[in-house]
Amino acid sequence: MLKIFKRNDSTQNDAFGNVSLGDKVKDTLTGFTGIVTARAEYLTGCNQIFVLPSAEKSNEYKNGHWFDIERIEKLEGAVVDISARRTGSDIPTPRADGPRIEPNH
Repeated sequence: MLKIFKRNDSTQNDAFGNVSLGDKVKDTLTGFTGIVTARAEYLTGCNQIFVLPSAEKSNEYKNGHWFDIERIEKLEGAVVDISARRTGSDIPTPRADGPRIEPNH
C-alpha cells in the first residue's frame, strides 16, 4: 500500500513534519533513501527537503533530489550530528558515513 504523509491538523505548526537536517528519510513514492541536507519552506506551503543518498564505496558521489515533505517518511533521527560550529563555504558538508574531509587552511 502506498502511503503519502500529510498534515491533517491545522494546529500542527511544524512545516516539515518533525523531519530535521541530518535525519535519515525515505520517499514513499520511489523508495529513494538518504540523509536530509537542506530544507526549503515556501509561502504556498509546498515545503521540500533535499535528500542525499549514501555512497556504496569510498570517495563516490551520488546525486541527491528535492522531495515534497508530504512524501517523506522519517526512518531514523539525527543520523548526522549537527553540532554548533562555524558556518559558511569553508565548512564541508557533514557525512553520514566515512571520514570527514577537513578544509585546508
